Amino acid sequence: MADINKKLRREQLLEKYHKNGFDGLSEHEKLELLLTYAQADEPAISAAELLSEYGSVNALADADTALLMKSPHVNEQTAVLLRLIPCISRKLYTERFTIRTLSSSKAAKEFFSSHFIGAVGEKLIMTSVSSRFRIYETKILAFGTASRLTASYRDIAGMAVRSDCDIFFVAHNHPHGEASPSDSDVLFTRNVINTLSKLGAVLADHIIVGAEGAFSMRESGLLPEMAPDGVKGYKCGK
Repeated sequence: MADINKKLRREQLLEKYHKNGFDGLSEHEKLELLLTYAQADEPAISAAELLSEYGSVNALADADTALLMKSPHVNEQTAVLLRLIPCISRKLYTERFTIRTLSSSKAAKEFFSSHFIGAVGEKLIMTSVSSRFRIYETKILAFGTASRLTASYRDIAGMAVRSDCDIFFVAHNHPHGEASPSDSDVLFTRNVINTLSKLGAVLADHIIVGAEGAFSMRESGLLPEMAPDGVKGYKCGK
């Protein structure tokens, strides 16, 4: 009987979805529909209790898989399904809305923001560009806490030495906070500038991606050695 009721409820939700689209479903209905493909029992009750705990489908999708599975309402299949949502979104975004040239802080913020969709922890990435700011290579250098990220100067220097480019970007994220830089972020930026300058390379920008926006260190003018008009061909605020 439970399986029959679950099937009937899924059909009701699917009918509403096909008629009104995903945005035509309430937050509870969106999660309940997802759970009918993963939870064996009582997806409606599970959806209500998970939303009470996390607040939204978006917050659930951003949660760590291991943390999700501590809930009595989430099995492994459900946790994986929920985490796949932002991963697929990131993949679709980067493939369909590919930015190939980072000639402005606006383009840089959009480009790097796409790389942190669904990220649970902090990570540091580095991108090399040509003299015309066409993207050459993007590489993840570190995962983890801010203290681990700031220990990556050797990797930064290594990528610069191996690259045919001499202009670089670095970016990291604040998964659950604002994009505004901390004191350690400012120090990190200064150290990266020094590391690259010793190799004859330039740090075009350091982009910080927060929960609801992105921040350009060069655009901000916080560092005297990183003036907004300091790199020829790179425009700030546009």
